Order: sequence, then structure tokens, then C-alpha cells
Amino acid sequence: MKLFIGTVFLTALIIQSCEKTKSDELEFDQWTRTSTPVLRDSIASENYQVASDAHVFVDGNSLQMIYSGDKNGKSSIKLARSNGLDAWRPSNTLLGSVGPSGLDVHKETAYYRKASTGKHQIYYIGYEDETAYEAQIFLAEADVLDGPYTQMKNPVVAKGNMAGKQVYCMTSPSVVEHEGTLYMTFIGWNDAPKDVTEVWIIGATSQDHGHTWNDFQLVDTRIGMEGQVTKAGENQFIAVRTGDLDGKEAIYYSRASHPFGPWNESEHPILIQAGPPYEKDEIIAPQIFIDPESGDEVLFYTGADYSIGWWIMLAKK
Repeated sequence: MKLFIGTVFLTALIIQSCEKTKSDELEFDQWTRTSTPVLRDSIASENYQVASDAHVFVDGNSLQMIYSGDKNGKSSIKLARSNGLDAWRPSNTLLGSVGPSGLDVHKETAYYRKASTGKHQIYYIGYEDETAYEAQIFLAEADVLDGPYTQMKNPVVAKGNMAGKQVYCMTSPSVVEHEGTLYMTFIGWNDAPKDVTEVWIIGATSQDHGHTWNDFQLVDTRIGMEGQVTKAGENQFIAVRTGDLDGKEAIYYSRASHPFGPWNESEHPILIQAGPPYEKDEIIAPQIFIDPESGDEVLFYTGADYSIGWWIMLAKK
């Protein structure tokens, strides 16, 4: 089952570690959410729903979504098909089995990209135990979107010393290309969920199609817990994150001309937690998707009622 911890607490820690750009504040009206979830994935035997961490993209001429779902009681990476931006249906599990490392029993926060080699790549975090949560970043590749996927033997980003910090675990990888170089941003924690006291935004680069990463550094990318970076155009990047607004969760929006920033963040959130029935306990894991037909920006995010489950929501300007 998917592990969530205090998003507001983690967001506060993240904000302490990176300086917000104060000048030229972006101003946005609140976006309009759909009235019901756009994707649900039920576990019939448990009367529960698990669909979170959506990453929407285009493959060929079709909209696709990978997300965190349940497979035999383990968090796995699944695929959903679309009848439009606001109507998705579960398709199949792309990454459910444990990889050759034996460390990715549970898999979450996946990010898809199509490499210049033609390979379909999925970056995700994997960990053995939900309590210890020693999550590391893994890569799986396939020749076709539906797989089968080859899971790399070792994490592409392993826990340990990086950017001058001792990283216990990590989450929320985003991988985007800029001027011929791949840039990854992710969140590093200094301890397990019950003991974490420091959280950092860390960046790295790759020159070999994302198979190895180096130049680890602290960056100010505004991704928060399970937020994502989207490439909106040449020298145009968008980041979204969950933060606190007067005791409620809210989603904040930022722009930059480089994946590592500096980022110009909206002073006001673009969406505020609405409460029951679909946002009773959380709104998390936001992603901005660019509609290829209209060019409009669309927000996918996760809503939760812990007693029932998690589902994918949609909001538009």
C-alpha cells in the first residue's frame, strides 16, 4: 500500500532549504477542477482505491498516463489509457515485479521520457520496506511503451553522500532535457519518515541517456513532495508543488528558463484543497501537462480520503 507522510511538514522543510525568488511574482487565478476523479483504480478484495502520482504524456498520437497503483499488495507502476483528458481507464501493470537489485519491492513517483535512442524510459523510486522507506531512484527501459521493461540491476541514484549531504532516501524524480544535457531533480531526506528532520532539493546531470548521473548539487527547483517539472518549450520549464495555506494544502506553480532555476513562483496557489468528498485528506503529486491540441496547461494531481483511497484529479485554467 502506498506510503504517505505529512506533506505539509515535508514542504516546510523543503522551503527552508531553498530561497524563493521574490521579484516579478507570477499571479494566477485559481484553476477549475473537475467534479469527480478522472482515474480510479479499485482493489476489489479490499474495497479500496489506489491511483496516485500521475505522469501524463503523449506517445505517438495517444495520451498516456503512468501512475502508482496496487499490484498484489505492493505499490507498482501502472498504465492508464485515455478517452480524453478527463476520462481515463486502468490498462496494465508496467512495473510490478521486483527487479534484479531486490530493492524495489514497492515502486512509486514514476516519471516517463522517450530517449533519443527510441527507448521508453521510466524513472521511479523503489524500496523494500514501507516503514524504513529507504527509497532510491531506479530506471527501467523498453522498446515499446507496454513493455516488457528491463529494470536496471542497480539504482541509477543510490542513497548515500551526495551534494555534501548524507541522503537516507529520495523521492519525486523529474528528468528533462535542456541544450543536449539531461537534468534530474529529486527530493532527498536525511532519515526515515518518523525521524526525518532535513529535506533537500537535489539536482544531477547525465550525458549518456540517463544511465549514469553526476554533478550532484543542491538546487532551488520548486517541486515539493511528489511534485514534477515539465518542459513547456525551449528554455521554458514549469514546476508544481504542494504547500500549506492557512492549514489547508494548496498547489503552487513556478516557471524558470533552466531546470535548476532560479524559479519564479506564484505568490498565490493555483488550487486549494476543497475537502470532502475527493480532497478530504490531501491534494498531492501535481503535474502540469501541455495539451498537444490546444497548447493549454492542464493540472493533474492526487486527491485522497484515507478511509477510501487515492485517485487522480484534473484542473484547468
